[in-house]
Formats: sequence, structure tokens, C-alpha cells
Amino acid sequence: MESPAYQPRDAGSYRVEICTATDDAQLALYDFAVAPLPSPRILVLKLDHLGDFLIGLPALLRLRTIFPKAHITLICGPWNIKTARELEAADEFRSYEYFPENAQNWGGDAIEDVDRFREVCKGRFDIALDLRVDEDTRPLLRHVDAALRCGIGIRSRHPYLNVALPGQFETRERRQIEDETLVFRPSAFHSRMPIRTPFFHETDFSVTDSHVIYGPYRRLPLGKLRAEFTFELSAPPLSLRRVEIAVEVVRDGASDVIAFKRTRWPSNHRLTILKLYFSNQDPIARYEFRVFVGGRVRRPARLRFFGVRVEPIEKEPQRALFLPAELHIGEQLSLLVALLGERVRPLYQPDLLDRLVPHPPLAMVKPPRGTPSGKCIVVAPFSNSTVRDWPLDRYKRLIGLLLNEVGTYVVLVGSRGQAAKLEPLYQDYSGDDRLIDLVGQTDWSELAAVLGQADLIIANNSGVAHLAAAYGRPTLAIYSGSHQPQEWGPRGQTVRTISAVVSCSPCGYEKLELCPNDHLCMTLIEPEMVMQYARLMLTEGVAHRAGSAFWPSQCRRPGA
Repeated sequence: MESPAYQPRDAGSYRVEICTATDDAQLALYDFAVAPLPSPRILVLKLDHLGDFLIGLPALLRLRTIFPKAHITLICGPWNIKTARELEAADEFRSYEYFPENAQNWGGDAIEDVDRFREVCKGRFDIALDLRVDEDTRPLLRHVDAALRCGIGIRSRHPYLNVALPGQFETRERRQIEDETLVFRPSAFHSRMPIRTPFFHETDFSVTDSHVIYGPYRRLPLGKLRAEFTFELSAPPLSLRRVEIAVEVVRDGASDVIAFKRTRWPSNHRLTILKLYFSNQDPIARYEFRVFVGGRVRRPARLRFFGVRVEPIEKEPQRALFLPAELHIGEQLSLLVALLGERVRPLYQPDLLDRLVPHPPLAMVKPPRGTPSGKCIVVAPFSNSTVRDWPLDRYKRLIGLLLNEVGTYVVLVGSRGQAAKLEPLYQDYSGDDRLIDLVGQTDWSELAAVLGQADLIIANNSGVAHLAAAYGRPTLAIYSGSHQPQEWGPRGQTVRTISAVVSCSPCGYEKLELCPNDHLCMTLIEPEMVMQYARLMLTEGVAHRAGSAFWPSQCRRPGA
């Protein structure tokens, strides 16, 4: 398998890289370590007018509260320099004219050129922050020499942003959607179909009697509309009439369905188009299209979804566009500053362990004879969801690899109800006193004491991984494709996660029997790969990243 042209992405609180582990598997490697910034140099852009400057002042003051030892350099319009100094909004002040002082004279182009801006923002900064909601000044961040660039917007439009707070609206311009045909390709939808390509999504009916397509939550033209859903079915002739498809249109995620059609496969033709008619009288409403697939189909059978086409069939006159806002502009700026603080500061109090563990702390784990100063590795093989669990046979092999390391011992933890599941594992290591069984023998605070003694914790997407990460223990989490580490991963200074790159992730399933792909997201992860990371974390610790990746030797970098 060829490695993708994928550049490592630093998102402030984590770094993700893709590597080719074997010819059949690619792994996503997440590093949640954050380099400490005791006295960061922060550059703030606030280039708009006096009223907007005052709206953003609470965000500036919050920035000072979050980073009390920071040196803050503020770049603003020359007409705001005096006010900024009097309010002590920063430590250093520089002026740059992007807009004219009088907004009525704005023609859409920056008053001063980019070379002038490069001169103004000269210097090396830890953080560059654009405190403006509208995205017109966001590209200026590309010209700042900063480790982290932060602003409001989406990364697809501003790929240079490391910390991005999604905007309240896709666009803040008052414009009506064009009254023309809209085509929503499969990539615009959330999908439970196991095969997903840019041109179609496909299911083999392993997932049925449920909604398999939903989205894209978009505004539509006003008037009477026709939505066309395009499908292609390949199945044995006797199975065609057993296929049941329902399509529906829902407005603003509400439970009320405004258009619905339910049918058996309508003909012996492989290609069919299902049409729904409905009216849109709300210029800001967002619409969801859903596809339900059911029926008992004899395999092999394949159903492909090619997207939805929406065409106006009777237009309505244009109306004023009113956007109901949930957040004030100033609140959005303050949230951006709070997000920045969340991404670059320690998340948990240093005395977290002391609060959780009984006093005096319990000596829960005694190293076996012969390893008085050995490395203690805690392994938690189970979560509360079968689809999140790495297969037990792989944990068995991993434990063997761990015990082969000189001076290591392994502690198994889990709930009382999980003890019976570990019988196959105990059979291979019975009599080895370097495997210590604490499954079902600790409550939550006692478990915290055990984790506090560990040199490394290996777990799935589970509470154990989050607890270990919360108070800074080296944690290696193995994630299935049900949830993405960048959304649900354990956060801490010494945390890494491993997940396989599969097209069906994230699926959101909680039960393994719902998976149509034989748990591919977990079976692609081999114990030898996890062992390489465990060995590095045990011998070298989890060093803060400094421009270089943390790669096992077996891993090939993208493009290598």
C-alpha cells in the first residue's frame, strides 16, 4: 500500500501522523503531549475599528488571565493604539492599516501591503492569534513566524491554522442561495455504508433495518423543490423485490419529516431514482436527507448510493435573510481565547492523584522477586464496549512481548465482571509471577493508586486510559474506528494513541456484532507495532515534540 501524501498536522493539543506499518495497514499515530509555555510570546491581531476593538477587549483581558506571564504584542489600527495603551491591553503595541479608519471608505483591499505587514510582525512568536470573527484578515497569519496560529474558521479554508474555532455561520454575508440545481455528492453525507468512495457509497446489506445515509444539513433555495436520490442495486433476481428503501427529508434536525417515500425495489432495473417533492419557505433552514435500507436480501448483493440532486420546480420571491445568532461576536472571541488556553496548558491539577487516592496511599502493587526496580506496566484489556476492545489474543501476544523485556512486570486491571473473560490469557502465563492479576480487586481510588505506580499504562478507549492520562502517567491507548482520538482521546502530557486508518471510521457503533467489516480497525493493529511504542515510551520517556516525529523503526514515514 502506498503511503499517502500526508503532512504531519499539529493541532495545538495533539500531533497526528500517518505511517505505513505493513503492506496491508496504515496507522494514525496521535501524540497528545504539549510543550509547556511558561512565558510565551503571543502576537495578537486586532485590526478592525474602535467599536470592534472594544467588543474584543474582554477576550484580550482573558488572554492575560490565562497567560499571566506572557509577553503580548498587539497589532491594531493606528487609531486604536492610544486606547489600547490606556487600557493596558498588551505589553507592546504595533500599528498596521488593513482597513481604513472610516469603514465607508473600505474597498475590499488592504490599505497597507503584505511586505509592510511582514515588517510589522517581525520576530519569533510562540502563538499568533487573530481576534476577528470575519475571515478577511485570517490569511495574514501565514506571514507570522509562530509555532501556533489560531483563529475562527475551518481548517479546510485556512490550512495554516493550528487551533481553529468553527465559526457560527458558514458565511456571514447576507446573500440568498442561488435558485439553481444543487448536487450533493456522497462525500457530503454521513454514512454507515462500509464502502465509501468519492463517487458512491456501497453496502452489502450487512447493515440493514436502519438509516445508512444522513446529511448534509444545508440551506436550500426557496420554493417548491424536487429531491432525487440515485441508487444502483446488484442482487440475485429473487432478492430484488426483497430490498426495501425509504428516503425522507427533515428540516433543521427536527423529528418532523416533511417528505417521505417507502418502497420495495421498484423494478428489475439496476439503476433507479427516487423522487421527493416538498416546499422550502425558510431562507435559513438547514435540511437533512436520510436513506433507510431494510429487507432480507440473499447475498451477494450490493447497493450503491450516488447522492442527491435538488432542483427548484417553482420559485418564490427573495426574502430578507435573518440569521438568528446563538453567540455574540465578543463571546466568540472569548471562546477562541479559552480554546487556545485549553490546547496549550496542562488540563488537570497536579494534585489530582492525591485527591483520588486514600491517605495514606495504598501499596497495591509489590514488584515480584528479581525485579525490585523493574518497569511496571499496567494493562487494561477491556472497555465498556466490545467494538472498542482490541482482541484478547492480541493482548495475550503483547503481554508475552512485554514479559520478554528485561526487568519488566505486567499488572492486569479491570472490573469484577471482566475477570472471567481473561481465563484464556491466564492459561499461557500461569506460574509467571511477573504477571500480577488485580482484575476485580480495586475500586476507583485504589485503581488510581495502582496507575500512580505504573511506568506505562496500555488500554483501549476506556476510563482507565483517561484516568491515567489525567494525572500525567505515560499512557498508550489503542483506539478502534468507532471513535476518533482527536475527538475522544485521553488528553495529557504523556499520552499517545494508535488507530488504524480505515475507510469506515468513525462508525459510532458500540457493539461488535454491528460491525460489517470483521473489526478490521482493530485486527490491523499488530502487537509488535504496539510493542515498539511501549518500548520507546519505557526507555526514552515521552519527550515533548520539537519538530521531529516519534516513529518506531518499523514505521515508514509518508513519502519514504
